[in-house]
Amino acid sequence: MPELPEVETVVRGLAKHILGQKIKDVKILHPRSFVWDKSMGPTKPNITNLTVENISRRGKGIIINLSKDLSILIHLKMTGQLIYVEGKSRLNFGHPDSNFVSQMPSRHTRVIITLTKGILYFNDQRLFGWVKVISTQEIPNDKFIKNLGPEPFDTNFNLKYLWPILKRRAKSNIKSIIMDQSVVTGVGNIYADESLFLSGLKPTKAGVKLTQQQAADLIDNIQKVLTKGIKYMGTSISHYKTDQGSSGKMQNHLNVYGRKGLPCKNCGQPISKTKLNGRGTHYCHSCQS
Repeated sequence: MPELPEVETVVRGLAKHILGQKIKDVKILHPRSFVWDKSMGPTKPNITNLTVENISRRGKGIIINLSKDLSILIHLKMTGQLIYVEGKSRLNFGHPDSNFVSQMPSRHTRVIITLTKGILYFNDQRLFGWVKVISTQEIPNDKFIKNLGPEPFDTNFNLKYLWPILKRRAKSNIKSIIMDQSVVTGVGNIYADESLFLSGLKPTKAGVKLTQQQAADLIDNIQKVLTKGIKYMGTSISHYKTDQGSSGKMQNHLNVYGRKGLPCKNCGQPISKTKLNGRGTHYCHSCQS
């Protein structure tokens, strides 16, 4: 699943190409992939002739604000992708896999949004992702949005906020805490491992056992790792691509994730991998405790 740097890269790339365009038509090829806020009524809302005014991100969700106070929320989940085709140009956002994007629409295309200049395809191989229409003013009340914790770069994601959470969750390891989207949003498996490595904390360590200084350092390192991830346009471990169809470069700057058995860049000891909360977890036995 894309994490904050990957989704931020998608948002920035998409904004370059579709801002200011009008929606001419929406075709739904799979009903599970296109939903709407039920307070808008029982029938699919009409978003044709509305203009794309702004594109932003909340956690791992993409927000496309339209004219007339309507918005589109998109979550790519495990295999979602957005492909924008304009003339002979095709731009990939998310998880392009050559096995199923060679021709548009493909057998995994779920929603087609025709714009003034081009066409935006929402593909999703496993049908976990979604496109949702909602009133712009209702976005903070959306079930997905309202359950999200602060953004990692928000000023309220600080020691005063995190410290009581660590004390309350006595049975939780620190990795599961920082990956909980209701605690802080946007941190997934890759960037959790990297943040904990920089902080010298073993992922299995109980959050309640952190000192205040360790907690403060962890907040700082989460921000550093995510900033670096954005700088290098995300991590291409699987099929994630940038808007130009190239791989993100963050995987070339990882310290532990995906480096099982390779020497630690700090101490030279082999990087370990274990299963934690069902997720592959990488760390250094020597540098993290």
